[in-house]
Amino acid sequence: MLSWLYDGKVKRRPLMNRLTQTYQLRWPLNEWLTEGIEEDRLDWLMAQVLQKGHYSRQFPVEITKPFAGKKGLADGRLFREMQRFLDVTDHSRLILLSDQFHWSLLVKMDEETLWFFDSNGRTTMSRKAFSLRIGLTRRQLFADAIYFIEREF
Repeated sequence: MLSWLYDGKVKRRPLMNRLTQTYQLRWPLNEWLTEGIEEDRLDWLMAQVLQKGHYSRQFPVEITKPFAGKKGLADGRLFREMQRFLDVTDHSRLILLSDQFHWSLLVKMDEETLWFFDSNGRTTMSRKAFSLRIGLTRRQLFADAIYFIEREF
């Protein structure tokens, strides 16, 4: 996320070391590596590493969860708000989201397609492949696991 927002200026290895060391202060690292990371732990980790100290001073970002705790949220509204957020085209915004399989960085979207900066090599997917409702599509989105992230200039 920081690498994309700051055009490669963030050194990935030191950041990953800091993230893993910080995570280990509260939880066993093997849980993250074998089971993935849930949003409550990710919230804590981002607060500790990205919003305090070195990274917050050198690479400030604003992180919000606009859909957290919202009930009755429809896919159409969700995607409209996500697209409106990403419509700023100066590469200062992205969305971190999770489906039941994988965390991904969404960098652009239109009415049909989502574009990703993703560790598993995925670059695009149909918007129809995602839904908030279980069983409607193969990939279920979770409202509490959608983060709007904005770089400060």
